[in-house]
Formats: sequence, C-alpha cells, structure tokens
Amino acid sequence: MRYLYFIIGLTFLLSCKSDPASSSPMVEKPVETIVEEEPPQVIIYTWVDKLRLREKPDTKSSIVKELTEGEPLVFTSEQTSFTQKVNLRGVTYDEPWMKVVTEDEKIGWVYGGGVKFYKPSVDQSSNPYDQCFHLLQMGNERQFEECISKIKELQIKKDANYIRPDANGYEVMLLDGKKIMLADNDPAFMGENVSLDYRCYYPKMGYFLFKMYSNNEYQYLMVNDKSGEKIPLWGFPKPGPDHSNCVIISFDDGSGKKNGIQLFEFTDNGFELVYSKELQKKPMLAKWISNKEVEISLKSSAGVSNKMRLSGKNGGWKEI
Repeated sequence: MRYLYFIIGLTFLLSCKSDPASSSPMVEKPVETIVEEEPPQVIIYTWVDKLRLREKPDTKSSIVKELTEGEPLVFTSEQTSFTQKVNLRGVTYDEPWMKVVTEDEKIGWVYGGGVKFYKPSVDQSSNPYDQCFHLLQMGNERQFEECISKIKELQIKKDANYIRPDANGYEVMLLDGKKIMLADNDPAFMGENVSLDYRCYYPKMGYFLFKMYSNNEYQYLMVNDKSGEKIPLWGFPKPGPDHSNCVIISFDDGSGKKNGIQLFEFTDNGFELVYSKELQKKPMLAKWISNKEVEISLKSSAGVSNKMRLSGKNGGWKEI
C-alpha cells in the first residue's frame, strides 16, 4: 500500500511540473530608459552695433567677428568670475564676459554690457550723428558736443564736392552745377544775427542739412540739392529706411525750444509736412522700425524715460 501511495504522489508531482498552467515563469519587466532633456537655449541679443566677439574674454584678445545690433546669440551659461570696466556709447559698464555661439556657429566671448536678455527693437535707418544723440540721451552733454564737432568735420570733408565753408557762411554746389551762397546774417535769407553750421548731406532724399542759429535759439534747415529750396525744421531730421520720409525731433535744451515731433514725406505734392505734434516730454532719440513705423524715446523733466510709436501703415500718421 505504501508503494501505491508513493507512485500516486510521484505521478501527481510530475504532472504538475509538466503542466504549463501550474508553473510560475519569470516575468520580464520593461527596461526604463531615462532620457535627459537638454536645457533650453538661452538667447541673448546685442544692443550695440559692431560689438566684437573675441577669442578670449579680454578687450585685447583677437576679434572673431563683429556683431550687428540685435543679433541673437546662444549663451553657453559660461561667464567670467571677474568683471571689467568698458565704455559703450558714452556709458561705463562693469560687467563680466559671456561665452556665446553665433548663428553661423562661431564661438567666442562678448562683453556683458553689450547684450540684453530680450530682443531690442533694431534701428533700420542709420545716421552719421546717431552715436552723438545716444550720448545726449544718456545725459553726457559734453561728450555729445565733442561728438557733433568730430562728425561734422568728417561730413564736411566727405561732401567737399558740394559744400565749401568760408568766413561768410557756405557755398553750396547744386547738382546742375549752379552755386548758391548761404550767408550768415543775410536779411534777405534768414534775418540778422543768424548763422549756419553744416551737418550732412542726404543724397537719397536730395537735401543738405544745416543747423541755423539765431541769438540763443536754433532750428534746422534742409536745402534741396537741385532747386536750392529751403525747408525750416523744428529739430534734427532722421530719414526713414527707404528715404521716402523723415522724422524730426525737437526738445527744449534750455534755450526755449519746443518739445515736439514733425514728420515729412514725399507725396504727389512734393516733400511736405504730414504730421506735427508738440509734447510735454522731450523726444531724445528716433528709431525707425520699418518704413512706416518709428519709435521715439522720450524723457520727462524728472528724468523718467518711456517710448512712443508713430505708424503710417493705414493711411495718415498716428500714434499707436
């Protein structure tokens, strides 16, 4: 009987081992793959035109590339542990150097004072005196006057075929070869106690620009390079990108001038005033965003700065 029990037990044991349903095989767990996401790129932007990308973090290091205003750069998050004092547009900054990668994959170091972490609006129309007005906006009046004097001399040399200063004023050569004399203190022209100071020539617009002084007051004068026609302006004109228009900013610098904006445009009637507005705040700087949009930097008497924009996209210039 014991043998019978043994055989029955052995048979049951063997049948259990051979039964797939009764076995407990190892279940393979899926292998978890951990993918490390790359940190998002930090984009910074130059706010100074011709900012230099250097091989090493030093102003004496080799230049890799000159960067344009508003150019995007990838910040590698690497920066120097030291800072350096550098003068940019008349302001002294004390910032570290930052390692960056350009869009064309050039790697180097830029000075931290020359970049911003937001995209600045980029001026689409340059002017020989832009750098001077940046100094004035920063409150550097002495450097502003020095800058004006330096640029003016360069412009006179550049335009020597058209402009010849003498003791009595300026001789101007028009495009047809005719010469006109813009004399100081000419009662038939501007009145007594008036003098002229040359600024520049806008050939694409067809106008020479002069600053016109009368006692302690002044304004600007545009002279057509073909007809000699004269257009008095409130302040300094800055042409738009396609030179079909120009914005004029005027601010009270203590001489009693009005704070305001004018905008001239070429129309079917010629070059005429299409917008004019006096302001409480001082318009300090004009920046063309496009042919039909211009940004004006304003400053209050308390020194508070803000901006306004003018648009001519939908017919007629208006504030937006």
